[in-house]
Amino acid sequence: MIASLQQKQPFLRSHLLRDAMSQALYECMSDDPSIYLYGEGAWVKQHYDAPRIYKDFQSRIVTMPISEDGNLNFAVGVALLGIKPIVNVISADFLYRAMDSIVNTAAKLNFTGGDHTLVIQAEFLLGGPTTGQRNEALFTHIPGLRVVMPSTPKDAYALMRSVLQEPGVTLFLEDRMVQDDGPWLADDLELSGRLMVGKARWRVKGQRGNVTIVTYGLMRQRVQKALAEHDYPCEVLDLVSLYPIDWNAIEESVKRTRKLLVVEPDVVYGGIGAEIVAHVAETMPGALVKRLGGPRITAPASQALHHNLMPTEEDVVAALRSLS
Repeated sequence: MIASLQQKQPFLRSHLLRDAMSQALYECMSDDPSIYLYGEGAWVKQHYDAPRIYKDFQSRIVTMPISEDGNLNFAVGVALLGIKPIVNVISADFLYRAMDSIVNTAAKLNFTGGDHTLVIQAEFLLGGPTTGQRNEALFTHIPGLRVVMPSTPKDAYALMRSVLQEPGVTLFLEDRMVQDDGPWLADDLELSGRLMVGKARWRVKGQRGNVTIVTYGLMRQRVQKALAEHDYPCEVLDLVSLYPIDWNAIEESVKRTRKLLVVEPDVVYGGIGAEIVAHVAETMPGALVKRLGGPRITAPASQALHHNLMPTEEDVVAALRSLS
């Protein structure tokens, strides 16, 4: 039902992804009384998305005013006191309102003494020019920030546990356009373990692969849909951690295939794909490289147009043909 709704209304969130994050959060809050939830409408969000968290940890869910910059600075202060705050700013567009507190304050948290934990949650929407922008690449440029974006429930669960149990300042991004369907979910519904920040996930490895595809978020799903419909022998690497990046996994695969395709949902100019392609070109001369991403334009108000700003399955197939 959810999958069919999402095909008609792509702004609906992935419930499996959100449920996995909430499960990890519930378990961590059960084990660690220093974990608190802060955010605009945090009480309401946890009430509807994770009723068990609302029921069992009401005293640790703090609804904040509509002031992203102030909320993040407040979170830095409580982190210095030993609390592990999770601050939910809802839309990733609202991160721009908190740039000073994120870049000049939160990112410096562990450079100025001690090992502190702070998690900033945000989600990507399809909401037009001011509530539909992709900005993940921007934050990978900031020293002191870890940037992660899981694309399966298993990774969402494992990553949430990791960022709450390892000191650091993490931007935990949720791609609401990832749909709750696809055969690739079969092995990713078992919620267990942890996933180290900086480690990518193999989606397809060593199966006659002659092209390496590096991707993340919604694009991971589109890539695997394209490959399911066309018999291209590829190795698929889901970054999961956008910073730090798992360079070892990328190099391992490209050394085998000598061909690289990076598929990203963000603006291709100055993006994560550009960094990966440059790294491969510098360290493995002779490898063929190509990248797909969005154009450097303002997100349209139309959700249909917005959804198609990012590479489609047809774009992935065309790019693979150009590399073959």
